Amino acid sequence: MTVNAPARPHSGTMDVDEFMVFLETRPKKERWHLIEGTAVRMPPPTLAHQRIACNLCELLNHAFAAQRLDLFAYHRIAIRLPGVRNFQPEPDVVVTADPAGYELYTQDFRLVAEILSASNTRSDFDKKLRRYREAPGNLYAVVIEPREFLVEVYAKNRDWQPLMLKQADDPVEMPEFGLRCSLADLYRGTPLDPHWAD
Repeated sequence: MTVNAPARPHSGTMDVDEFMVFLETRPKKERWHLIEGTAVRMPPPTLAHQRIACNLCELLNHAFAAQRLDLFAYHRIAIRLPGVRNFQPEPDVVVTADPAGYELYTQDFRLVAEILSASNTRSDFDKKLRRYREAPGNLYAVVIEPREFLVEVYAKNRDWQPLMLKQADDPVEMPEFGLRCSLADLYRGTPLDPHWAD
C-alpha cells in the first residue's frame, strides 16, 4: 500500500511546471492552488459550497444560451495568466470562451468566482484578485460567502471597485453575459435558501 507523504510548505519560488509535477505526487482528492509561487492546499468543499458553485454555473450557462454567446461556465478548472509563471489557482467557477479541449487549465477567461471557506485568508484572496484583474479578457471576479448573504462583485467596467450584495433580493447583474438574477438564486438549495423552510 502506498502512503502519500504529507504536503510540505513551499518557499514561494515554485513555477507552474514544478507545480504540475508536485500535483502528480498528491492524492487526486486534494485541491491545490499555486499563488505567487507557493502551493496552497484548499480544504474539501462543503455541500453548500458545491451547490452555490453549481447554481452559479447553471445561471451563467442559461444566460449564455439565451444570448447565444459562445461562452461556458465550468466548475473548478485551473487558470493561468499569459507570461505569469508562478500562478495557477483553481477557482470554483470559471467562464471561458475556449473550446472544450483536453487542457488542464485555461488562459482565456471572462469571470472567476471563489466561494470562501473557513481556511481562506483575505491575504491569499487579495493576491489572487490582483492577478484576476490583470488577465486581459477577464470581466469579473466574484467572492461568495456561503454562510450568509454576502457577495462581492468586482467588475472591469467599474474599475474593479467592489459591489457588495447582502440582501436575498439584491440583483446580480452582468450585462455582458445577459445575466440578471437575485442573490437568493445563488443560494438555492442551501440552508440560506428562503424557500427551504416552505
